[in-house]
Amino acid sequence: MDIHHPLLKPLLEWARGVDHIRAVVVTGSLARADGSADEYSDLDAQLITRDIERLTRDDSWLDSLGEVWIRFPLSRSVSYRLVWFAGGRKVDFQFIHRDDIVAMQESGVLSDEYLRGYQVALDKDGLYAEFPPSPRLFPPPTPPGQTEVAAVINEFWFEAVHVAQFIRRREFWVARYRDWTMKEDLLQLLEWHARATGEGNVNTWLLGKRILQWADAETAEVIERIWPHWDAAEMWRALLAQLELFRRISSELHAAMDINYAEVKYLQIEQYIRQLYAEDKSAR
Repeated sequence: MDIHHPLLKPLLEWARGVDHIRAVVVTGSLARADGSADEYSDLDAQLITRDIERLTRDDSWLDSLGEVWIRFPLSRSVSYRLVWFAGGRKVDFQFIHRDDIVAMQESGVLSDEYLRGYQVALDKDGLYAEFPPSPRLFPPPTPPGQTEVAAVINEFWFEAVHVAQFIRRREFWVARYRDWTMKEDLLQLLEWHARATGEGNVNTWLLGKRILQWADAETAEVIERIWPHWDAAEMWRALLAQLELFRRISSELHAAMDINYAEVKYLQIEQYIRQLYAEDKSAR
């Protein structure tokens, strides 16, 4: 196993001495070894256990691995902990019951996470002896349906009116708050668009990671213009650029999905927003 992370060694030393921990599996970019990891990469560690509650009821065991800066969530019985350790090193712990691994082994079907990449760092019971190696593929998400696409588009334009009016009011904090919802909707549409119009299995990663690599060239050129400064003129320019980008992506996505696009009402909303901009003389 060729995984380099400063928290891996103390994690394995601790796990060997804890009876209910039966295995430790590394997933994520460090396990894939595909060149995507760097010095800031998280250690994604699955703790295979017979007793998840013991890990969540009292998570002071984290302190034995190193100096904890902050953990999330705090004192909750959920099957994970996300932890920043001293030095800016992050470990994402996922707690999985041993029986779930046995069930996966018996089914012969790797989970999506294991399909993307996994490496066994500790296996006390030989649970993974019969597991196939990971193909290190990214299973494509299920394509959206017409109703799902319509909901995202509807929310984007709903918030667009808010943003335009709050720019006019010079309520920039609220405008940026509403704009973030627009950005989330835009990202979702960009991911669907890239997978629907790209060649082969396009990996759109998560949270916009590597967006300049998987988005089309025209989108990549526009993206830097949709993030404004704290200034009315800049916010107007960014908003209008974002509307144009979203409208184009919406149209192309509907064409790729071969479904009708009721664009007229959105053009009316954009016209209203552009009218507000035209009336805002001091923002020129």
